[in-house]
Amino acid sequence: MKTRSLLLGSVALAIGGAVSASAPGLAQYAGNPPQVSTPAEQAETAQLNQRAADGTYQSPEALNGEASPTTGAAPMRQAQYQDQQQLYQQQQQQYQRQQGQYEEQQDQYRAQRHQYIRDLRRYDLARFEYTDYPRVYVYRYRDARLQPVYLIADPTHQLAQVPVEGPSGRFVGKVRNIETAPDGRPLRVEVSLNRIVSVWVSPGHFRYDPDRRVLFTDLSRDDLWTMPGATVESDLYRP
Repeated sequence: MKTRSLLLGSVALAIGGAVSASAPGLAQYAGNPPQVSTPAEQAETAQLNQRAADGTYQSPEALNGEASPTTGAAPMRQAQYQDQQQLYQQQQQQYQRQQGQYEEQQDQYRAQRHQYIRDLRRYDLARFEYTDYPRVYVYRYRDARLQPVYLIADPTHQLAQVPVEGPSGRFVGKVRNIETAPDGRPLRVEVSLNRIVSVWVSPGHFRYDPDRRVLFTDLSRDDLWTMPGATVESDLYRP
């Protein structure tokens, strides 16, 4: 019996020593068992380590399979720029069309206004034309017997209401007024084309026949109508 007890005690001591020796290891994995990598994960880790050792680098977007700046952002910016350019060109074309339409409308308005003025002139000429002109006289504008206006002694009184005959052989109006300088020389002559419309004309365009009391001019009626400085009741008479 004594021999059996000794044997059992030796076995117990051996087991206790083995447990004591393995206690730190058992305590380490008691609440956190070891993580074992799969073969695929081990292969990926080895590949990354090899790339790092070779000096290669890729962005996280590339490693995660996302688009890189060179393959995604640049084409996107280029597409946006092209869209903006196309929109700008469309706006320019629309502006040019509108500008052309506006200019066309302005041309039509000016043409209609000029036609209205011409019609109004003919109407006023027929309505307000002088009816007391003398008979037409045949003349040559450079005839020596005709006097330039600046040689007339008192043009303001001598030429008052004198009829004016044009080169077409018809009377174009009457002298309404003469503006003179301080020394008495005529500066300009106001010719009334009818009873409401008149224009200012340089005295160099007239020659005077004192015998017939007619003032001749080298300007036609159309020339007089288009001269600046018209004295009119409405600016519609202005060309």
